[in-house]
Amino acid sequence: MSPNVVIVATLDTKGRETEYLRHIIREEGCSVTVMDVGTLHPPDIRPDITRDEVVGAGGSTVADLREKNDRRLAVETVIRGAAAIVKELHAQGRLAGIISLGGGTGTHIGTSIMRALPLGVPKLMVSTVASRDMSELIGTKDITMMHSVVDILGLNPISEKILANAAAAIAGMARRSGRIRADKPVIGLTSFGFITEGAVRVKGMLEARGYEVAPFHANGAGGMAMEDLIDQGLINGVLDLALHEFPDEMYGGYCGAIGPERLESAGRRGVPQVVVPGGLDCIVLEFNTPETMPARVMGRKVFWYDFRSGVRTSPDDMIALARTIGDKLNRAKGPTRFVIPLKGWSEADAEGGPLHEPQTNRLFIDELKAMLDNRVQIVEVDAHINDEAFAEAAVSQLEAIMPKQRAR
Repeated sequence: MSPNVVIVATLDTKGRETEYLRHIIREEGCSVTVMDVGTLHPPDIRPDITRDEVVGAGGSTVADLREKNDRRLAVETVIRGAAAIVKELHAQGRLAGIISLGGGTGTHIGTSIMRALPLGVPKLMVSTVASRDMSELIGTKDITMMHSVVDILGLNPISEKILANAAAAIAGMARRSGRIRADKPVIGLTSFGFITEGAVRVKGMLEARGYEVAPFHANGAGGMAMEDLIDQGLINGVLDLALHEFPDEMYGGYCGAIGPERLESAGRRGVPQVVVPGGLDCIVLEFNTPETMPARVMGRKVFWYDFRSGVRTSPDDMIALARTIGDKLNRAKGPTRFVIPLKGWSEADAEGGPLHEPQTNRLFIDELKAMLDNRVQIVEVDAHINDEAFAEAAVSQLEAIMPKQRAR
């Protein structure tokens, strides 16, 4: 049976282009299901999944949407309905890949539907606006963006070549589609630039002990991607070495942009986790001279880095962070340990470093101890976060709470 590719398109405006995509994908050896997410004019070609089915799955009717004449409502409804349909198709083994094409609205619709599918399912968006910032539309998903270069407004030699490339790409990915499988337990590991040395040590030690390691850059999207994969059941244990996203979120920093689910998925699912205060000593903001330093943090210690700089978190920040983190960890259903490197939480927080303030770090530790219940064990290690001794301690703590049977 050939793999099936789903094409999502507004067939009242992208009918000819969709038919061309369908033709090339079939030539590439895949079957095709065309889904119509248009709601204005009659479709130019016949879909396999009609707009009535899509809108019905979204809880409305096409007639009702037309009567209300609310574009935002129509878009939200087709996204909701189409997302439910593609999830069901995937669960039935009838979706090996998904492709969409469109302008601004079409890109919003297509990527929103794709985000309903799990990691590993091939997702390709051909977009007139792909050269813009796509971070919100992609989110934590493995969506491939292809710039259409020309407007998607009929067929011409340029658009035909772009669409043919896209068709070949999604067909090739669909033929290789399949579920993610691992022979060893997978450990989610967070890191960011100021603790890279420590993260490399931890990764090597985990691999030497028989684990697979999935590293995540704690830059906002990275931390949330790990939460997403934990919820998908792809992560068996967590070593959350970098909580740096939390102070950045407080100040709108470079690595903020986390959602409320950060530091909650492992606890909710009962996944073993070791948490470390990596990077809580600093807020990374985009300025590189004293004159451009934001007024809100003026007068604080600074770690001059590149076009970004690390600003020292304050005593009040430490207490607020301890309460936020402590509240999340107290809700954890699985084994949880908090491991603290007493000699510093980043390269800027080492002895003699520009942000080294052990007394400020101690405020966090004391508040966290007051917050956490007895189920969450706190372990203090007389080492810096980038030291080999700390890596050994953190890995040993995680291994102590991982299930004894490693084979999946």
